[in-house]
Amino acid sequence: MKKIYLLLVRLARLAFGAKKAQYQVAYFMSFAGNETFIRELVKQFGSDEVLIVYKTNVKENVLQLRQGHIIKHAIEFKKFQVTSFVKGIKLARVTLFDNYYPELSAINKTKKDYFIQVWHANGAIKAFGWEDPNTYHRSVEDQQRFQRVYDSFDQIVVGSEKMADVFQRSWHVASDKIDRIGYPRTDKYFEESWIGKARKKIQTKLPELTQKRVILYAPTYRKNVSFSLPDDWRKIKVPQDAVLIVRLHPHLANVERQIVDASPDRVIMVDHFISTQELLCVADTLITDYSSIAFDFSLLDNARSVIFFTYDLEEFERTVGIQASFKAAFLNQMVNTVEQLNDAILFGNSDKNVIHKLNQQWNTLNDGHSSARLIKQVKERCTDE
Repeated sequence: MKKIYLLLVRLARLAFGAKKAQYQVAYFMSFAGNETFIRELVKQFGSDEVLIVYKTNVKENVLQLRQGHIIKHAIEFKKFQVTSFVKGIKLARVTLFDNYYPELSAINKTKKDYFIQVWHANGAIKAFGWEDPNTYHRSVEDQQRFQRVYDSFDQIVVGSEKMADVFQRSWHVASDKIDRIGYPRTDKYFEESWIGKARKKIQTKLPELTQKRVILYAPTYRKNVSFSLPDDWRKIKVPQDAVLIVRLHPHLANVERQIVDASPDRVIMVDHFISTQELLCVADTLITDYSSIAFDFSLLDNARSVIFFTYDLEEFERTVGIQASFKAAFLNQMVNTVEQLNDAILFGNSDKNVIHKLNQQWNTLNDGHSSARLIKQVKERCTDE
């Protein structure tokens, strides 16, 4: 099935071979959270020069961009719909991707193609690529296919030297492919108007949180793995002056409800019309495990503490893998039991050592102007053709 699908990608590429680029930029979107960059992209190039090629899971986000008159041109890329994928690449001078797209292994790039990887995470705790333990259990043919995708990118944008090292190890790419200009998704965390708007939205919709200390629990999404908390979760203790918001991946909304129902007082869920990124703007403590959300949160002035609740660390290392350097740096900040978590919540709310450490290692190039630098490069690339 895989071979047939990739063959169809090659055939579709040939079918579009004679078509001329109609757009300056195509942005392949599989994750929400980079809308600020997309707005700036349209502002600089014009709405007629930007094409969004999106996966079904972000359809609602694209609809909002349309309704806000931010974008005009968008193509939905459904699973196995190779024509949309190839069309998006062929019709643009420069193509940006926010994820690993396996279809790229079947794209025979021409000199006119220019691919930029903007990824969907500011840093990395989880292993991926060649550092994922599962990669070595795949066939040689699969491994070669993975590497063709990694090699297809002309630029990989990062917000730190630390993340540059991760990509070089995980994707086996040369250092000169890494674009050390800052990570566009972090720009909004430097934008006072966006932060203020997020806080006002929450204050209006959830006024009961205004006088509370907000603790946000946002664990990573475990693909193809059911999410379950440890048996002693019922012993979680939320201080009287606080509220703990459980925020899981949208696909796990039913699990989110189950967790809250099985929790003691002051553990709540919030409707997803308020995004996780917006919730970060009012939280003083973030509890996560292996999610890159920690790197984003640490940029905000309201951030007081990050707690890594890694109750399944041994299993996660075996099945998914985590970055060895991250574990070495933050092992002492990882808590494995609810009892330890309770202590961290109670006594660690004003400890900014972890925040400082995260910024010092993972946010060194992020200053609120990453989008502008990337767009300048994209413009130069379009002009050179």
